Amino acid sequence: MITNKTEGTGNAAMDKEIWKKPKICSNIGGQALIEGVMMRGNDRVAVSVRKSTGEIHTEIKQSVPLTKKNRFFGLPFIRGGVSFIDSMVVGIRTLMDSAELVDLGEEEEKESKFDIWMKKKLGENYFSYMLYFSVFLALAFSIAVFVLLPNAAVSFFNIDKSSFGGSLLASTLEGLIRVGLFILYVWLVSKNRDIKRVFQYHGAEHKTIYAYENDEELTLENVRKHTTLHPRCGTTFIFIVLIISSLIFAFTGWHNRLVNLVIRLALLPLIAGISYEAFKLSARSDSKLVRIISVPGLWLQKITTSEPDDSMIEVAIASLKAVLQEQPVTES
Repeated sequence: MITNKTEGTGNAAMDKEIWKKPKICSNIGGQALIEGVMMRGNDRVAVSVRKSTGEIHTEIKQSVPLTKKNRFFGLPFIRGGVSFIDSMVVGIRTLMDSAELVDLGEEEEKESKFDIWMKKKLGENYFSYMLYFSVFLALAFSIAVFVLLPNAAVSFFNIDKSSFGGSLLASTLEGLIRVGLFILYVWLVSKNRDIKRVFQYHGAEHKTIYAYENDEELTLENVRKHTTLHPRCGTTFIFIVLIISSLIFAFTGWHNRLVNLVIRLALLPLIAGISYEAFKLSARSDSKLVRIISVPGLWLQKITTSEPDDSMIEVAIASLKAVLQEQPVTES
């Protein structure tokens, strides 16, 4: 395995390429995995991992986003929530797959007693049930920590919420607590050694996509020189969701805890829809005012992405090449 470290690209001059108009406009996205990278195109997902032997193992699966399967799901302000759930399902599935592929041997591993028991109880599709249950748990955790907890925390402050000014102040404070919790969560997670490697693969994913969007040959030399920060990253999208939700909640008034919860849950699809459109606009627009939306998320990417080594870049290149097979692109 190649272990040499690539040169840093976090300087201001290099980061200017974040706003440079790409030569190739694409909807290709990716995700860092356990010792690997997933790339997703219009109709397929490619997962490449670095096995313990040093070999790169790549698997390609057909996967059409729900927003392309159903016209209604692809409508503006509807597609945001649908894309978010769809991405979570695909992301968790590929994350589970990558954990198995890393130590993939020549012979398939025997099923565990738990797998046999689950298959007996739920049938051959038991993995799908587990997958959607994992998505449910992830959503429940996110709602509890980033929706319920900030709202409950505001009750400890002596604020008169009966007036509009007091309600606005309480909602603003709730938003600040929400953003603070998210940043703290990301920072704490980044301290884990294994997660640090995932963040390096995250950087490799961004660098490789930059090389492709600049119509460069996908080689180590071409990929190395790009920045690890990308305006279309999911980290930026999540941060936009937090900001948009705080702004919307600030004008819904302040009620008892149960009513606040119902209002916030009911508004989540709308928030996801607005955030997605703002996210897409900020990543494509030439307006500096619009691009400001992406800036906090790009700052946060300085935590969620790190400079990869060459072996990680090779994995990202393998994944992107696999997903590009027979995939049409649109020249800008």
